[in-house]
Amino acid sequence: MLIGSTIATLYFDSYRTYCALFESHENGLALTYLNATSQAFDWTRPLTEALDSPAMLELEEILRPIAGKARALGIAMTMESVLSHQIPYSNTLTTDELRRIVRLEVSEHLPTYDPSQFLATIYPLYGFASNPFTAMSVLVSRTITGVAEHASTLLGADLQRFVSAQTSAHTAFVHSYPEERSVTALCSVQHGFMDISIVRNSVLLHTVTVSLEEALQQALLNASEKNVSGNSATVSGAMLSDDEILLNNGFGLMCSEVLAEASEAVQSAIDNVYFFGADFTKTAFDEATAVLSMPVKRLNPLRRMSTTLDSRLQEYASRVAHILVPSVGAALPEIQAGIILSSHLPPHRQPHRMSA
Repeated sequence: MLIGSTIATLYFDSYRTYCALFESHENGLALTYLNATSQAFDWTRPLTEALDSPAMLELEEILRPIAGKARALGIAMTMESVLSHQIPYSNTLTTDELRRIVRLEVSEHLPTYDPSQFLATIYPLYGFASNPFTAMSVLVSRTITGVAEHASTLLGADLQRFVSAQTSAHTAFVHSYPEERSVTALCSVQHGFMDISIVRNSVLLHTVTVSLEEALQQALLNASEKNVSGNSATVSGAMLSDDEILLNNGFGLMCSEVLAEASEAVQSAIDNVYFFGADFTKTAFDEATAVLSMPVKRLNPLRRMSTTLDSRLQEYASRVAHILVPSVGAALPEIQAGIILSSHLPPHRQPHRMSA
């Protein structure tokens, strides 16, 4: 970002939408505005309904104070709000060949969806075990891009990027923890799922999404078979709520198994793990810390950032910092830029890379 420039970000969380404004200074970014809606968008509905929804009315209200103040707008989305899957990848593939692969994958796994109705971006994964390499394909629906376009018009800002929570977390992590050069797991705990990215500084090695309920039940079953002491929780096929899953003593064991599989996938030991997300509670943190053999930390994207917020909002930002990870990541040039394959946005609103 250029010195003195500003960028607004919208993070479409599972429970609300976070709006932030960042200003670039010689010493880095400063957080100058922060607000959030009380309701979330339903991305399964058509664009017309999303634009008339209570969530949109709330968003319009919190955008009003910063209209005209940002030159750019970045959008971050949870993994549940996008269509994401892994595809074969090679540096020798042309853009047209990649488009065909994405269309094939969508038609096979999501036959009711029309690939032309999405903004498609792929992110190469350079895991040590991948041969040939694979890539993560991220498809953003017309409803999301339409809401983002409306927001950019209200702000008078150029719509410059769409990023998923995991890729924006990678960017926020590298910016906030430049001293971390080892293999790291970035784990988002949100709305019944855990998304895991394995990164090594600027390189995205591997991604995987697991259902908390399914992974927890499997972990407890494995623990029972191994006669693990002190883990008497039972599930017996019962449906567990998100809170029950996170409060259950099996969370740390589940993380241990999931990260062991990820470590095997990249053929390298994971040196530390950073958690973030709206459903990462203190209980979950304590359980993960007790079970995992590696350092466990809460990802703080505001660690190397100044702010002009008042004391009340500073306290709020500090409390929800682990939720704001994608908000911060969307304000920064991507550490590992994706390859944009297709977009149905108007030409003057095509996402493009910001200068560093």
